[in-house]
Amino acid sequence: MALERPLSGFESFSLLIFGWLSRPLTKDAIGIRNDLVKARIPMLPMAYAATSIMIIFLTFIGCAALTLMMLLAAPNLTSPSGDQLLSIPIQIGLCFFFLVMIPSMIAAVQYYSPGITGYQRGRDMDKNLPYAASYVAAMSAANATPDKIFKSLARNQDIYGELSHEAGWIYHNMVFVGQDLVSTLKAAVERSPSEKFGEFIQGMVGTITSGGNMKLYFLNRSEYYAQANRVAVKDLINQMALYAEVYVVVAVAFPIFAMIMALITFWVSGSGMTLEEEHLYAMVFGGLPLIQSVFSFIFWAISDEIGV
Repeated sequence: MALERPLSGFESFSLLIFGWLSRPLTKDAIGIRNDLVKARIPMLPMAYAATSIMIIFLTFIGCAALTLMMLLAAPNLTSPSGDQLLSIPIQIGLCFFFLVMIPSMIAAVQYYSPGITGYQRGRDMDKNLPYAASYVAAMSAANATPDKIFKSLARNQDIYGELSHEAGWIYHNMVFVGQDLVSTLKAAVERSPSEKFGEFIQGMVGTITSGGNMKLYFLNRSEYYAQANRVAVKDLINQMALYAEVYVVVAVAFPIFAMIMALITFWVSGSGMTLEEEHLYAMVFGGLPLIQSVFSFIFWAISDEIGV
């Protein structure tokens, strides 16, 4: 079940123009429909496909106009010596880039964007699930009802991220749509981009239908997720410690050692060997920032996994 909202003027116009093409493309596209739901993109597959086709079409028209202007101006673009700046091979390459590559990249972005967005939402939910489970267990121990639990969880978007959005969706269906708790939770399992959160909700469904103790279930899952999170954080910290040692060797000690050895080698060598300034500039302003950037990205990726 997808969220519903009125289409914008551009989306309605795109559906009117390219609806005949998007309808057969999305007739049996279950994957696209699921990706849109998991990414919380409130559009039907046919409307999304029509809008994407319109964007690709407008991009192609713009690139075609730019290519035409380039071809018309190419004969007049000459160097002071009279040589043409845009030769025939260069013109062919630019035409291929503008007319094929750019529309293809836009099409790839539109095609994979829902899946990537859903994957990012799932990662965010997995990262915050241990803390949200502890919060839910604490509220359940205080005799809070499920609707109150999801309502409170939905209000803490700054803390629990996408989990709060999912909780708000569940609360909306229970209170404003009027669905019963089990049906709402089953729908949440189907649209969840996170397998862990889906298992958590599915466990709630099983506990409710079997007449089990919800407090005990939340407490057990909270302890389980907390233990798993501690193990995962410990592994990531060990990886960070390993990369820190590599960083000290590769990004600190090795550049200093290499520069000293280079200076000594060129100074004590015979005639004919000189140390070019370009070599030092390339190492200092090219190699060192590159090494720092690579390790910065590695540390950022690891810290993002553990939520720090």
